Amino acid sequence: MRAYVMSRAGDPDVLELKDVPDPQPKKGWVVIQIKGFGLNRSELYTRQGHSGDAVSLPRILGIECVGEVLDAGETDLIVGQKVAAAMGNMGRKHDGGYAEMAVLPRTHVYPIHTTLDWEQLAALPETYLTAWGVVNETIAFQRGQQALIRGGSSALGLAAINILKDLGVRVLATTRSEAKAEKLKAVGADEVIIDSGAIAREVRTKTDGGVDGVVEVVGLPRTIRDSLQCCRTRGVVGMVGFLGNHWNYDFFPWMPSTVRLSFYSSETLEKNYATPVMQQIVQKVESGAYQTNIDRVFSFEELHEAHQIMENNQAAGKLVVMTGK
Repeated sequence: MRAYVMSRAGDPDVLELKDVPDPQPKKGWVVIQIKGFGLNRSELYTRQGHSGDAVSLPRILGIECVGEVLDAGETDLIVGQKVAAAMGNMGRKHDGGYAEMAVLPRTHVYPIHTTLDWEQLAALPETYLTAWGVVNETIAFQRGQQALIRGGSSALGLAAINILKDLGVRVLATTRSEAKAEKLKAVGADEVIIDSGAIAREVRTKTDGGVDGVVEVVGLPRTIRDSLQCCRTRGVVGMVGFLGNHWNYDFFPWMPSTVRLSFYSSETLEKNYATPVMQQIVQKVESGAYQTNIDRVFSFEELHEAHQIMENNQAAGKLVVMTGK
């Protein structure tokens, strides 16, 4: 099979397209014919050399994929079944989705029934499962509340907007780019704020005292502090992204009284939780309640270009790569 193998950190060219042996079946692991996968910033950070011991090299990156079961590994799955896979050390401790095939632990393979095509499906797993988790598990938004999405034009931010609007939540969303403001309005944001890095006063004015929760996708120390100030009493800031390319948190933010700072990691995903959630997500997309939020679709041979676009922050939504298989 063909796969992109990373042996050292660097620019997109360190992802080398090679012919490698097909993954071998083993009990409890599922061999998948990969149809497509979405790109994620954690893969960009790994490629740049920021992941340290969390990723062993050489490695086929990719923390998600969609495809069909080729070998079920003596599990409850069946050959030919449509599946999505995400996390579970995919692309970190074992090879991931930047390939035509993968062997992945059953614990992180989610069978799905859907009429969506592979491009649409490839845009969903990691992004929507993570957005679902921070909205419903970390912050637990309720109908009629107000939310701020900090980093709204990211794929994760757009997914969070879709989920929140379906819940009946009023959404304020930020972007640093005027050009991306219309995209945020198109997916349902009630207010768009151009993010200067210090927006708490504007947010509190627009919401009569602050939002009930902030989905913090930027992840810089200064934006986290500012996001905490955007909350009303007993508000929650849910950290869920690192668009600011900052990974070291050797600070403790000064939090306003009764405001909470929490974190959602998709590392907590596993099949018993994620399978029914993933099925609900695809049904919401099929019904039109959620959007796939695809910015661009690339062929397998165009992975370097896709990584460069991600690194340059040129996308407003999900970047998807199709294997052609």
